[in-house]
Parts: sequence; structure tokens; C-alpha cells
Amino acid sequence: MTQAPDPATRPAPDESGPGSRRALWYGLAAGVIVAAGFSARMANEAPRPAPAPAVSDATAGAMPAAAHSLTAVEQFAMVSPDNAPQALLQSGLTPDQQATVLAGIRRREYRLVRMPIYDEAGTGGVVTVRSGGIAQTVPLGAQPRVVLLPIRMSGEVDIMPVADPGPAGVAPGAITVLGPTPLPVIHRDEMLVLNVIVQ
Repeated sequence: MTQAPDPATRPAPDESGPGSRRALWYGLAAGVIVAAGFSARMANEAPRPAPAPAVSDATAGAMPAAAHSLTAVEQFAMVSPDNAPQALLQSGLTPDQQATVLAGIRRREYRLVRMPIYDEAGTGGVVTVRSGGIAQTVPLGAQPRVVLLPIRMSGEVDIMPVADPGPAGVAPGAITVLGPTPLPVIHRDEMLVLNVIVQ
């Protein structure tokens, strides 16, 4: 009768077999991936230039007027080309500016738009309205003041405060084809860009 070997004296399984080799390769591959990720992270964390210091109130006045832009889209009524000469005579534009606008209308480079603009918040102020290469200075008041705008095909009108309007800013409003419309408040170093749709 044969006696079964004592379990304590049985040879241990070979730990260098195929299963352990597979675990070793997985461990090496994981180590390579971790090392590659670490080196890529270190490359991305190379020293960056320090951020520019914030502009203080004392130096903000040195910034150009167009440092920040606000945008809005509004619809205004067009002056027919036949009525443009008479409308321009009452516009306050210089004779040279009137001649430039009329020539542009004849060449179909300009459309003439009527934009009544007023003071929406009662804070007053004076703005520069620039359109089609022509700038007009407009004081804002409770009663709308009609500004004639030569609009090129791009249809952009820039409105900027002439002087620092203080913390309240300038609050223009305009009478569009939809009626009186408040426009965004403009502060120092800001410019309102109107994208004008001509009706």
C-alpha cells in the first residue's frame, strides 16, 4: 500500500511559470505608461510667464477708448436715396462730409439711416457716434436727437463717451423700428458697437 506524501513536503508550485511572467510584463508596461505620463506632465508644467498685473484705477486712463467693446443689434429706418440730400442739409454734417456721403449713396456704398438717440437714465453725457468713417459728437438729453448715419454694408456703428462718465457711465437709448430701446451702459474705456439692420 502506497502512502500519500505529507502535504508539508510537497514541492511548491513553480512561481516562475507562465502566469507570473504575464504579471511581470503587465507590471513593466504599467510602469512605462506611468513614467511617460509623468514626463509629459512635467513638460506641460514648464515655467510659465507670470500674469500681467491688473490695471489699477490710476493707470486705467492710459488704456485706449476701445479697450472693451459691448455689442448690440438694432433696427433703424432708412432714408430713401431721393430724400438723402435734403436730410443731409439738416444733419449738422460739414459740406465735405455731406458730399462724401452723397457720393457713397450714389455708388451704393452707403445707406443713410436715421437714429434718434437720447439719455435713457437721466445721467446726461456726450458721446461720439462713428459710422462710415464719419464721427459726430452728440450730447445726450431727455429729448431724442436724430443722428444721420452713413452705414456701409458691414452696418457697424461705434458709440463712445467723449469724457470719463464716472461710475454711473453713459446710458444711451435709441428709437428703433420697435420703439424706444435702452442700449448697454458705457463706462470709461468702453465702446458700444451697434450692428445695424436697415429697414
